[in-house]
Amino acid sequence: MGIDAQERDALAEAVREAASSGPREFLDDRGNPARDVRLWKVLTEQMGLAGLLIPEEDGGAGAGIAELSVVLEQLARALAVVPALSSLGAAASLLRLTGTPTATALANRLASEGLCATVAWADPSSHTAAPLLAADGQPGEGAEVTVSGRAEFVLDGANADVILFPARYGDSDVVVSVSTSAPSVRREAMPGLDLTRGLASVSLDNASATVLGDVNLQAALDVTQVLISAEQVGIAQHCHDAAVAWAKERIQFDRPIGQFQAIKHQLVDLLMAVELARSSHDVAVAAADAYLAAPSESAARALGVAASAAAARCGDAAARVADESLHIFGGIGFTWEHDAHLYLRRAKVLETLFGSPAAHRARFASTLLEEAANG
Repeated sequence: MGIDAQERDALAEAVREAASSGPREFLDDRGNPARDVRLWKVLTEQMGLAGLLIPEEDGGAGAGIAELSVVLEQLARALAVVPALSSLGAAASLLRLTGTPTATALANRLASEGLCATVAWADPSSHTAAPLLAADGQPGEGAEVTVSGRAEFVLDGANADVILFPARYGDSDVVVSVSTSAPSVRREAMPGLDLTRGLASVSLDNASATVLGDVNLQAALDVTQVLISAEQVGIAQHCHDAAVAWAKERIQFDRPIGQFQAIKHQLVDLLMAVELARSSHDVAVAAADAYLAAPSESAARALGVAASAAAARCGDAAARVADESLHIFGGIGFTWEHDAHLYLRRAKVLETLFGSPAAHRARFASTLLEEAANG
């Protein structure tokens, strides 16, 4: 069951306050930033956000993508170094969409023990979902199978306790879970542009895996894309707020630079980009929650269109606002000590994750044209 606007605002405020310390002490340029353990415990143990998407009848909060997006937006505004997008977002939503008793049991275990999970998609640069592995073993949900293969650019993969893999199992697309403690699982941190979020390559050599159930992989990836757009809105909003505050404080020629027409117009243009991105994200959130409530082919198509529209609009907005706000800061914005470059790094990585804005615009247009042609 969702929460009302007042409760959503309270949730945003609580997450914002918890993540107020910032990312500086956790940065790493080798692809494996240290997790903010204190914040992760607050989010999972005290606030119970790991159970946000678990249905109420299964012991969770019974919330939806709208509430989860609030959490991810606020954590992105603080560049919190926790596996929120990977574990609270992608993995939790994939388990919710799978919906089997085995998947729900794993979701509850992750929530109760404060564990981190992530999803290893076949191609992190594409908006098209496909099975990454082929599973060998007896068929059926809960079955133990063996999997082999390699995944790259896995979000928070170096520190995850459980990794979910889309796999081909007989004639079905399924999700399998692999414990990273197994000796047949090898992980290696990968350096990336974003210094606040780890990436890893994961290799499996006849690793033991549990079949969680079948799922519409494309719809699951589209939900993940909606959650990415929540982070992009958070980045764009923070960068715009910071630029406006700086324009009021920075004095040049005996007056704040915000009084100069060029800065005024630039900030208004950036505000329009932020608001249009937020509107696109809101439409995508509604489509994602509609699919979660009643999965169907028509709901999946609507989700795909809305997710790609949000990916294009929010991806462009986050990268543009982060870039231009850095220039408004002037010389200080180009220094290592200022956080502007950290937001630009996050924005540029998210811009290309699971498809560029251009690729999503092409998908959006082709889907609408196909529907129009088919009547």
